[in-house]
Amino acid sequence: MATYNGAQFLREQIDSILNQSIQDFELVACDDCSSDGTFQIMEEYARKDSRVRIFKNEKNLGFKKNFEKVVSLCNGEYVALSDQDDIWLPNHLEILANALGEHDQMSCGKPISVDEHNRELPKQYDCFKMNFIPTSNEDMARHIFLCRSTFQGASMLLRRSFIAFALPIPEGADFHDSWFAALACFAGGLAYIDQPTMRYRRLSDAVTSDSRYSCPARIFIGSVLVNHSVKDRLAFVENIRKRCDFLSHDQENLLNTFERLLKRRKSLLGRIANIPYIFKHFKAVYATDLKHLFL
Repeated sequence: MATYNGAQFLREQIDSILNQSIQDFELVACDDCSSDGTFQIMEEYARKDSRVRIFKNEKNLGFKKNFEKVVSLCNGEYVALSDQDDIWLPNHLEILANALGEHDQMSCGKPISVDEHNRELPKQYDCFKMNFIPTSNEDMARHIFLCRSTFQGASMLLRRSFIAFALPIPEGADFHDSWFAALACFAGGLAYIDQPTMRYRRLSDAVTSDSRYSCPARIFIGSVLVNHSVKDRLAFVENIRKRCDFLSHDQENLLNTFERLLKRRKSLLGRIANIPYIFKHFKAVYATDLKHLFL
């Protein structure tokens, strides 16, 4: 858990972690120079429970560097990522651990979106919903590279060996969780469970901004009309090639296809040229079918 000024909801999250159905774990938290009592709360829990290990940065590192630091401090074979303001369901760790296959590098569950008062939000505000669940690593990669990643970091369990392989996060990557998910698709596998494992707290301003992503039709039309930034996804392609010693012929072809489609997005004509491929793999790319396009 990487923390920064999260005192308002921190106790509720820590309590939900410490009361998991699986009890053999450590909670490692690193605070990035909070000014609101966050570290004092963490000290209180560390005094009461020996599983809680806490650290505090001497200077503010920013989220990405603080996150990289805290995961490097974990000792377990598996690492579950946690935000500071969510609520884990009692079997969060159990579900994710059981879903992890022999070759999978990570598993990911489904969050329930709630507001600041822990009230479940209407479906139109659920920015992580998928009406069609991609089952192959190829289809999950199509969703991540060509649409957006609905594999949320705070719902992930990763092998520690995979984290060491995935770090540092590429400079061009916007979000750590989409990078982890993309890399896992080419480096062993990503196991997704369409089952709630946590309550994901969305504050009022975040709910308002994220609601525009809830309709697949808007995402599709926007991807054609708007010149979306493709910098981070191209960084994914570049770094997967650098870090994976062996890629199959099919994986190489898939990366080449992503690179070509992403570069085309820089122009309107290129985005129009991408439409046949997008329609061919529509369900995987947008994690929905035509029946749910406007839902």
